[in-house]
Parts: sequence; structure tokens; C-alpha cells
Amino acid sequence: MQLKTKVKVGNITNLSDARYCAGMGVDLLGFPIGDADGQIPFDIFREIAGWVSGPTFVLEYSDTMNEAELQQVTESTAIQYIQLNYEQLSRLGSKIDLPIILNSNITEWLTIKDNLVKYDISYLALSKDNSVNWKQMEEINKKVKILIPYTQIEDIEEIKSLPITGILLEGSSEDKPGQKDYDHLATALESLEVY
Repeated sequence: MQLKTKVKVGNITNLSDARYCAGMGVDLLGFPIGDADGQIPFDIFREIAGWVSGPTFVLEYSDTMNEAELQQVTESTAIQYIQLNYEQLSRLGSKIDLPIILNSNITEWLTIKDNLVKYDISYLALSKDNSVNWKQMEEINKKVKILIPYTQIEDIEEIKSLPITGILLEGSSEDKPGQKDYDHLATALESLEVY
């Protein structure tokens, strides 16, 4: 299946979400790896990764991860990107050998743009803002690929003409293995299908 734009689905904590997204043609799957609530252990991630092919895997870094865990996860060939916020980038950027997806908001952009040469920032994952300035998006997207929340797109039919690289969606937990409601993902992904 082909989608009209690049899609990253974050917060993947179960095989059901991962396989559904892969089948729908999602490009990037983000995994919150760790031992805190809402995260999955690295061993579970490896099991999921063994059952899913197609998408590129992203470590959604959390400050609960210690340096040894970070090294173990980033040395895994399954992980191709790391997602950080600006404070984490400033602290860890020189220790990271993976391309970076930077979580940010528009107000941080002036600080961030001066660091694009210093770090390997592949994507800018923007947080939800009250309104989107498409002229500003166009300027930023010329420097680094922008991903914005799906909810920020007013008319999904116009997605290909927007000055962004793609959209952001979130996975959700499942009640028990195999029992999952995909409505929130299905609505977005089906609207992006290329026919």
C-alpha cells in the first residue's frame, strides 16, 4: 500500500499496532523503549522488530534510560533513528551516531536552526501548535524535513501541496494481545491511501 505522504506513527508498544502500520505503508515506527510506564523493554522491542518488515524503526528516547541502556539500544541494527527533544539533543547529541528526529515547537526553531550543521537532524517533528503558518513551514522544510501532527491538517486532500514532508500519528495500548481498536489510525491512514 502506498500513502500520499511520509507517515511516522509513534508510541508503538505492541505488535498489533506495529503490524497494522506496516501493512498500511507507514514509513517510520517510533518505540518508547525503557522500563517506565508507557514504555516497552528492549527485549519486547526486538521481538516486535522480528515480526515486522517495511517501516524504519525509531527509538523514542526518554530520560529514564541510562547510558548503558542507550548504548545497547542504539547499537542494535534494528534502530535507524533516535527521537530527542532539544534539551536531550544538547546533552546527548555528540554521543549519538544515529540520524535524529527532533521533537520541537515553532518557538524553539530559532535556536535549533543554528545547530542543524552540528547534529545529524533528519526530521523536525513539530508539536501541535494553535495555528500553522504555512509560509514558515515552507521555509523550515527547505532546511530540514518537517513532520506535523495529523490533526493540524485541515484538508487531507491537499496534503501533497502542503510544504511539509509528512505527518505524525500515535499508537495506543491494547487491552490484551490481538484485541485492538484501530479507529484513530484507520481514519488517518485510509484518508492517505493512494488509489
